[in-house]
Parts: sequence; structure tokens; C-alpha cells
Amino acid sequence: MDIFPYSVFYIFFEQYLDIWKTALMNIAIALGAIFIVSLVITSSLWSSGMIILVLAMIVIDLLGVMAVLKIQLNAVSVVNILMSIGIAVEFCVHLVHAFSVSCGDRSQRAQEALSTIGASVFSGITLTKLVGVIVLCFAKSEIFVVYYFQMYLALVIIGFLHGLVFLPVILSMIGPPSRYLISDDAPMETELLVS
Repeated sequence: MDIFPYSVFYIFFEQYLDIWKTALMNIAIALGAIFIVSLVITSSLWSSGMIILVLAMIVIDLLGVMAVLKIQLNAVSVVNILMSIGIAVEFCVHLVHAFSVSCGDRSQRAQEALSTIGASVFSGITLTKLVGVIVLCFAKSEIFVVYYFQMYLALVIIGFLHGLVFLPVILSMIGPPSRYLISDDAPMETELLVS
């Protein structure tokens, strides 16, 4: 007969055997789902690829902050990382959309996107999330302070820096083409590029 030791604690510690594999698989699934949804919404492989690139960078930076703050990779932090991918989409998708529907060369379009939608992203996403996260700093539970306050504060700062500092620069250098073209017949009018 097969005999093996068993304890309730073994179930808890067993998560650490496959936590990296589980985390990477779920991150890949989340990024793939976001890529498909952004491809359907933007109708541009280039725009969707840039969104995924920035999101992947945010996740890598968040994992780096976790290492610096000595936050363990466990079930709670993996769930937070997956939730942060969904939250981080807001920092970049609005800017990429504004960039793709503006006119001019890449630098002009990045500047126009940042001037039209940048303030909304800063005040509507960054500041509101920052105020909501700061409240968690005063929690008495250590799990809230470590896994929610520290991780989400890092996400808000990293998402802000990637969405409103890095993304406009990369869009001005290798951004997707505009969805609108200046018409030759009427230089002041714009028409939708159909292709």
C-alpha cells in the first residue's frame, strides 16, 4: 500500500513548486487577451503591438520592484500582477488611440495626443488611483500594506511613467501610421483612410 505524509500546511507550500510557471502562463494569457481586444478595437497590429510592449515592460518593472521590496511571488502577488495588467492598459491605450487618429508627422501626433488626452490620463487615472492607494497605507493588516499598498503604488508610478513619459517618446520614433490622411483636393479637410 502507498503511504505518504499529509498535512494541511503542505497544500499552502505546494503553491511554490509551480508559482513561476503559473504566473508566466497567466501573464501570457492576459497579454494575449489584451492584444486581441486592442486589435479588434484599434484595427492595427502596430498599435496593438506597442500596447503589449508597454504592458510587458510595466509587468517586468513591477516584478523588479517586488524584488527590491522583497515581496514574495505567491498566490496573492500573482493575482495582483494579473490585475495590474488590466489596470495598466488604461495608462497607454488612450494615448495610442489619440496618436493614431491625429494628423501630422509622428512628433506632431505624439505632441497632440499628449496635449489632448495626457491631462485626462494624468488626472482621471493616475491621481484617482493614487488617492485610492494611499488609503491602504494606513491599514493595520500587513498583507494590505505589503501586497496592496506597495504593489499598487508601484503600479501607479510605473504605469504613469511608462504611459505618459516613455510611450509618447516611442510613438514619436516608431509609432503606427495615422488613420487619417490629408486630402490632395482639399488641403484643410481630412478623410478617413480606408484600407
